Amino acid sequence: MSKLRAGPSDRRAAGDVREQLPAGVRMNTLQRVAATGGIAAIVLLLGVLIFDGISNSHEARDAIRSSHRMIEAAQATLQDITNAETGQRGYLITHDEDYLAPYHEALLAITADTSALRRLAGADSVHKRQLDSLSKRIDAKLSELAVTVALARSGGPDSARAEVLTNRGKVAMDDIRGVLGQLSAHQDALLAERIAASDKHYRVVTVTDVAGTSGAVLLALLLNMMLTRYADGQAVAARMLLAQNSELNDANKLLGEQTLELELQNHQLQEQTVELESQQIQLEEQASELEMQAEELVASVEELQLQSSVAEEARVRAEEATARAEDASQAKSLFLTTMSHELRTPLNAIGGYVDLLAMEIRGPLVEAQKDDLRRIKKSGQHLLSLINDILNLAKIESGQLDLRIRDVSLASVLENVEALVTPQFGAKGIKYVYPRCDASLRVRADSEKLQQILLNLLSNACKFTNSGGRVSVECDALSDAEADHRATVSLRVRDSGRGIASEKLEEIFEPFVQIDRHLTGSSQQGVGLGLAISRDLARSMSGDLMAESELGVGTTFVLTLPRGTIGVGAGVPAESVAAASSQRPS
Repeated sequence: MSKLRAGPSDRRAAGDVREQLPAGVRMNTLQRVAATGGIAAIVLLLGVLIFDGISNSHEARDAIRSSHRMIEAAQATLQDITNAETGQRGYLITHDEDYLAPYHEALLAITADTSALRRLAGADSVHKRQLDSLSKRIDAKLSELAVTVALARSGGPDSARAEVLTNRGKVAMDDIRGVLGQLSAHQDALLAERIAASDKHYRVVTVTDVAGTSGAVLLALLLNMMLTRYADGQAVAARMLLAQNSELNDANKLLGEQTLELELQNHQLQEQTVELESQQIQLEEQASELEMQAEELVASVEELQLQSSVAEEARVRAEEATARAEDASQAKSLFLTTMSHELRTPLNAIGGYVDLLAMEIRGPLVEAQKDDLRRIKKSGQHLLSLINDILNLAKIESGQLDLRIRDVSLASVLENVEALVTPQFGAKGIKYVYPRCDASLRVRADSEKLQQILLNLLSNACKFTNSGGRVSVECDALSDAEADHRATVSLRVRDSGRGIASEKLEEIFEPFVQIDRHLTGSSQQGVGLGLAISRDLARSMSGDLMAESELGVGTTFVLTLPRGTIGVGAGVPAESVAAASSQRPS
């Protein structure tokens, strides 16, 4: 169709129609993008955030379950050891093999439970150290149980009862409870952190759900309003264009081409109307999906609330268990202190009566009787020394050990110690070397406790050095600028014994631990408290005790103490302090 030219009056009429059309008849590019993809983008973002929150919640829940399983495994391990001890006690009382059934079952269960503890510990370094310490104490306890059962079978109940009365099994059991208590305490801290993380994820999911749903609903309302306004504008424009088209056809048939264009626009409007209806259907489907997601979020929130309640109950039970463990530790320290005092009195009396008999006040003695009295005296002194060690350890752990800190002459202390240890070295054929210290050299320490530390170190050197060997004491004053910015005094006790492996140097300072016990004669064996007490005493006096050793060459113990005022006499007022009980966990 050839294009006809419209007259000036017709063009003015068409311009009037365009001016009368309402705003919003057409949508710009940004509005079209918002209408077609805005809701989808919000739903996608909301889904990603909710999925991330739910995933974190599941991870927190798994971590909480792992903590519960760790605590349960620790309790099961303690129950297994208790069952083993129950079976052993029943057999010792009845001598009936049927009573050993719980003992044998517990041995199998202990292996499974300790393996479960290591598996649950994973890469946690704190748990690994605790489990390594626990394994040593469990081995010591099981060894004590096996020895008593074997003695009961072979040597009779009296031998087994004597082994039980040594209290090695009780000490090992107390150590096991202590390590399991530390492990449970560490797990309780992790459990509290994981519960807090779970609560945090719950709050994030809740906030995301509320904010995302509100945003989606608000955007849907805005888009509906915009689309409704657009549809209304399109309808009004269509009606106006149709009316004007009819007027133009009646007025001037020369506007046929414009009429055709208006019909085409009307067709486009109809297509746009169909498109709007399709978008309305999509919006309804998206609203339905949002409702389903909201229901899933409500279910997830309820599950998180249930998990939080279970975790709180577990935390309360863990706190109660910790309180019971602390009460048991205090009772243990009180028992050791009381029993040590009670045992020292009859032992001192035994020693006194032995001295009276040796003086032949009751009548003359034959040489064999005198030898027996000397053996009784030596055994009583050894037992009294062990009881004193246990009493000192109990006082240190309970914080009841009083120290009299003052300026002490190091040369005077070493001379006193030399007089006490020289007979031991002479009897064993060991050369004792002690270069004299500077008479003006003094340390800040408790004189008696310092002498006790030195006697422990020199007695150990004598015990583990063969005849013909050499033991020396060296003293030196140095400025420890890197450690504490104050002058210190270093004492070195060096022997030429068999030495200690480097990986075992820290173990020798643990209570009731003796390295290579099978290589030491039974007459020289103790309970393994001397070095542990010596280090605690040194640290209580603001010093320290360390060890250096090489297998086959010998061992050197280094005692460091704060240096006293040069030239000050022994009359300097002493500072009374209490040994800190935090040096070693109970």
